[in-house]
Amino acid sequence: MRACQEGETSRFIQYGLYPLLLVLMLGYAALELHQPAGKFGGYYGIYLSALVALMLLVETLHPLRAEWGMTKASFFRRDLPYMAIGGLTLGLVNYAAGWAILHFGMARGGPLAEFPLLPAVVLALLIPDFIWYWVHRLSHEARGPMGGWLWKMHLAHHLPQQVYLLMHAVAHPLNVIIVRAILTVPLFLLGFSVEAMFLANLVVGLQGFVSHFNVDIRAGWANYLLMGTELHRYHHSADPVEAKNYGAVVTLWDQLFGTYYHRPGVVARRLGVERPELYPTDREVLKVLALPLAFRWQARE
Repeated sequence: MRACQEGETSRFIQYGLYPLLLVLMLGYAALELHQPAGKFGGYYGIYLSALVALMLLVETLHPLRAEWGMTKASFFRRDLPYMAIGGLTLGLVNYAAGWAILHFGMARGGPLAEFPLLPAVVLALLIPDFIWYWVHRLSHEARGPMGGWLWKMHLAHHLPQQVYLLMHAVAHPLNVIIVRAILTVPLFLLGFSVEAMFLANLVVGLQGFVSHFNVDIRAGWANYLLMGTELHRYHHSADPVEAKNYGAVVTLWDQLFGTYYHRPGVVARRLGVERPELYPTDREVLKVLALPLAFRWQARE
């Protein structure tokens, strides 16, 4: 009886948890869209806290690989410092953006300001993801001075040999700034509505958490639309053959440009970088942060 219940729980997690998370996101989005203009987005903190708490609970109780899970050492010596640095970086970037808008009079409005909401959200997902796809791909595949610098900036996110929910925050602050710029500046300049940008941000946020989830989620046909757990885990593989899937939200660009990689039901054998001996360890945070900050440009090893 107990084995049967455990099997049913495992099947629900594999095939039902991801749709449930999508339904919860859509329900929250509908709630916000019905709020008065002055209160729009007011429940975001509650939604985000509930989402993270639920996913942490599932990940703790039903990890895909125990050795890929969060430990006290990994959290306090690596994840927490990056969260603090990333949070400070985002705060400064958001302040600078607000100052620029106020002082340089960057006007709202544009060709997509009055676009219907659903098509606008789709475009607000596809356009930044296209830009990120190429920046991300160049960070992994480009050679020469520029490729070397991009890789050193992106390396912090790939040094960990685990992939779990909170590890999503492990990133160099320069990488954080570039990602934030890609996600917001094009949409702002094109004049997307606040509602379209907010809903697109919800999808990006959910996919960011889901893609770093140490849980056996099977998305089935949705793997050909969205960059979820199964696909992004391959991106963190230490095997360069598997470490593809450069899109953040959708799989469209990987499929069009030949970098889509998926073997249903098969998990990467080892995560991290191919040759970890070339770099500082993932917990040597200051050394990792210093890698792209040298005044001279270096080619990739």
